[in-house]
Amino acid sequence: MDLDLEQLAAAVLRLPDAARADLATRLLASLEPELPGDSAAAIATAWDAELERRDAELTTDPRSGIPAAEVFRVLEADLAAQRAARGETVR
Repeated sequence: MDLDLEQLAAAVLRLPDAARADLATRLLASLEPELPGDSAAAIATAWDAELERRDAELTTDPRSGIPAAEVFRVLEADLAAQRAARGETVR
């Protein structure tokens, strides 16, 4: 395959959403260093610790959270901007 980065990006952006998501997952995984203990159990343990930390933070200071409506508003605006940048019509 003899594509430059711009040609490759253009080709990838024409893929269906599910294929782009799969490719993005693969690319991100290729950038993450493999650490000792990167098993499913180690990852689950790390997420458990993170959830406990976040719960403790919200318990200590409930104002530190972001209301769900605000989170969804920002996500929807970001998604609309990404779709517009790709020339997709926003539903």
